[in-house]
Amino acid sequence: MLLEVSNIKKSFQDNLVLENLSLSLDLEESICITGSNGSGKSTLLKICSGLLHPDHGTVKVMKKSFLSQSQGLEIRRRIGVLLHSNMLYPTYTVRQNLYLFAKILGIIEYKPRVGEIVERLGLDDSMDKEVQKLSNGNKRKVGLCKSLLNDPDLLIIDEPESNLDAESLKTIAGILTDRATSGKGNLFTSHSVEFSALCSTKSFKISSGSLVLL
Repeated sequence: MLLEVSNIKKSFQDNLVLENLSLSLDLEESICITGSNGSGKSTLLKICSGLLHPDHGTVKVMKKSFLSQSQGLEIRRRIGVLLHSNMLYPTYTVRQNLYLFAKILGIIEYKPRVGEIVERLGLDDSMDKEVQKLSNGNKRKVGLCKSLLNDPDLLIIDEPESNLDAESLKTIAGILTDRATSGKGNLFTSHSVEFSALCSTKSFKISSGSLVLL
């Protein structure tokens, strides 16, 4: 089991966002979470990424817990995360960003790995451009490249369709599908029924803080 979320609850002050929510994701699964703005989709992904802790309940990634410092470090080496912020250095070039993050992840043969991902996402011509000079769509693609560098067992993405054109979305849907087929797992949020249909094996909607299978 790649991800086990059990009976989590999360509030912000008096606003209850998630209540007794449970979710499991196994190998070869690609799960889409939908829901209205403010329903708790981003909060759920932050909890699954270890960036937020639930008020109640447990989260296990590959049977390990973020609450243990050593296990948390191991989890972070084996997952890829792309939330609303692309978390890139704006004055660095695409190449500098990706090489830096690949080194941080301990990837030995990082140049071929970066080249492979960049080519698939069509960013070859942007490698020596500063991130701050890219279109929002290409910034999003660089963020996705970063999250794929370590070929993560579990990939977590918040609204992959953000700022991307139809052709780019087909490419990303293909990446997610290929990952699931090869034994990896994906968890992503989306407002797009069309995108979800291309690359999800299951879809859930967050309603009143809990998940409903679609």
